[in-house]
Amino acid sequence: MTFEFFPLKFFMKLGVLFFLWGLLGATFTAKAQSCKTGKLDPRVASVLKNLPPERSVEEQRKMPIEQLRNFPGLLFYYPQTDMKRIKVTADSIPVLVFNPSKASGHPVIIYYHGGSFIVPLLPSMEYGIWKEAKTYQAIVFAVDYRVAPEHKFPAGVNDAYNAFKWIIEHAIEFGGDTSRIFLMGYSAGGNLATVVSQKAKKQGIEKKIKLQILNCPVTDVNGDKYPSWRENEKGYVLTRDNGLFALENLATPKDYDNPELSPMLAKDLSGLPPAVIFTAEFDPLRDDGASYADLLKKAGVRVWFKCFPGQIHCLAGLPGNAVEFKEMTDLVMAAIEEVCKRD
Repeated sequence: MTFEFFPLKFFMKLGVLFFLWGLLGATFTAKAQSCKTGKLDPRVASVLKNLPPERSVEEQRKMPIEQLRNFPGLLFYYPQTDMKRIKVTADSIPVLVFNPSKASGHPVIIYYHGGSFIVPLLPSMEYGIWKEAKTYQAIVFAVDYRVAPEHKFPAGVNDAYNAFKWIIEHAIEFGGDTSRIFLMGYSAGGNLATVVSQKAKKQGIEKKIKLQILNCPVTDVNGDKYPSWRENEKGYVLTRDNGLFALENLATPKDYDNPELSPMLAKDLSGLPPAVIFTAEFDPLRDDGASYADLLKKAGVRVWFKCFPGQIHCLAGLPGNAVEFKEMTDLVMAAIEEVCKRD
């Protein structure tokens, strides 16, 4: 979650963010307002002034899906020997395995990228994932789940969960410590990490997951009625129209209340793995993360929650040395230390 310089932050977090068209919504609670300053960070505001015009739902419908996927993000170098491409399960799900240290015995991060379920794992995302492996001294398994509209719900969920089950059984073969498995997801990927945790609970294997790390997650797609969804519907890269377009490509209305698409609607959240949840003030998904954090706490789940005032979705647009990224890393590190001490 840390970056060295501004171009990397802009293209790895903001560039990719053009694809993080989250599926919006949440049950609003007072905590969702805890960082409501009404003041956009001036560093972010200066970046937003130079972005292309936002596209309406109608405009997006007229564009080939590949054009929407192929945002010209910059590629940053990392040693290719630090990454291995594999395919797992009978479905041959692509997974990228990052192990910069080449060592064994490291914790395992199962990583789900953002992109509103319409964007695959892009080459421009790889450097950021590699950085996560270095930051947390972990072996990262990044799951390239199937995406819509070619593969509608629940294809991505099935891939995410089936890959998870394979990884917890085989990570040791890649040097991973299977007693320390963490799930990490950004935006739509946060949705998948959340759903995987809930499905693991149903199968009685939730204790395999030490921690969920959810960055601006989608937890309820029944949006358009919550404060952050309306307050931030335009002007902050992730827009209401982006969300509506993504949702219509992913699923049909009959799916919207399915907990495997809207995990906040699960009837029983008790017993789930501990969670670190980040939100941002000017993010349409702000209330998703805050509300889900509240529900987890009420269900007795250990939660670390932080909303970043003045920031947009996934803290895009900040310079690489921004203190906010250190705060994120420090909070995750503290959570990891706590959950690993419990055994």
